[in-house]
Amino acid sequence: MFSYVFMKILETRPRSYDRRMDKASRGRVRAIKQAVAAEVSAGMHVLEIGCGTGELAGLLCSRGATVEGFDPSLSMVAMARKRIAAEGVAGRLTVSQMGVEGMDRLPERTYEAVVSTLVFSELTEDERRFALKHALRALRPGGLLVVADECVPRSPGRRFLHALGRAPMVAATYVLSGATTRPIRDLPGELAKAGYEVDKEVRSHGDAFVLLVAHRPAEEVTA
Repeated sequence: MFSYVFMKILETRPRSYDRRMDKASRGRVRAIKQAVAAEVSAGMHVLEIGCGTGELAGLLCSRGATVEGFDPSLSMVAMARKRIAAEGVAGRLTVSQMGVEGMDRLPERTYEAVVSTLVFSELTEDERRFALKHALRALRPGGLLVVADECVPRSPGRRFLHALGRAPMVAATYVLSGATTRPIRDLPGELAKAGYEVDKEVRSHGDAFVLLVAHRPAEEVTA
């Protein structure tokens, strides 16, 4: 059983990260990013939380979006900038080194979509709350939030099997990288508490993975 916790090990090898992740996940990670990109329309101004090497950002640009991405890893950002040069998208894609703690500096009501894949499960609950708050602030009214990440299965049986299969991978990853990920128990609930309206929830991989599409509510016009 593949677990996305292994990405923490592969992040130490940014040059081969995308290739290794695609191989280790049997194409699932690439498919996840394609599913996220499919929710974004041409012409949108998009913010990507945790852009990594820029693979998703590149897919978004190929769909006609303009993307700003950030990632805390300097080596990942360096690889993303190489991708920008190689793919000729310098006019539509910019990346910067920053963690979610810097999201309070984002401009208000700027983006038509905010996207994230396999990032929120790396954050604590407080960090997710902070990121969701400032992503909402940065979105235009009606703007989209698209998140794909690990989640806790809903049934007791699936939760038990998921935890049992995941435990040795978590231990090995922590020993090798000093980091891990945490499946999220109720991401739709967290989005709702942060002020989003959830439009779509798609569960997969044994109910242990979720794709969520939500939006910032349009503001009421008062007379």
